[in-house]
Amino acid sequence: MQITYLADHLHHIPILANWQHEQFSYLAPAVSLEQRMEKLTASAQKQGMPLSFIAVDNDKLLGSASLLQKTITHPHLSPWLSAVYVTPAHRRQGIATALTQHVVQAAASMGVRQLYLFTPDKAAMYARLGWQVLEHGEHLGRRITIMSITCSHLTGG
Repeated sequence: MQITYLADHLHHIPILANWQHEQFSYLAPAVSLEQRMEKLTASAQKQGMPLSFIAVDNDKLLGSASLLQKTITHPHLSPWLSAVYVTPAHRRQGIATALTQHVVQAAASMGVRQLYLFTPDKAAMYARLGWQVLEHGEHLGRRITIMSITCSHLTGG
């Protein structure tokens, strides 16, 4: 398994957009599949934000994660780990952990000191990776946990 830039595998954007739409549309029901494809295309770069990474095994897409300036909640916080997704057949193999750590390292290399995420149901996994709970809240009637991690230590800051 390798984590690489989505920019190097543009042919995966349609399937990734479909996966994200199926997995996350309940959190942003107004976002269409076409808009997801546009957002992924915008994040298919190698510098700056938005920035998306994918996990692949011999070019077979296993999952993804993104680094975004903003997300659908808490506009006063930035930047965000977002859209961490692993295919059901490849879950519980450390791929989400590897993707998350890769995004944290990418953020640190850009000089980001604090990174945020929100999760409806994976707070325990992120806590094991060093993320701290900032608060519990609600988004569209669903309970979410807002978390953060200090990533400056990765760059010696």
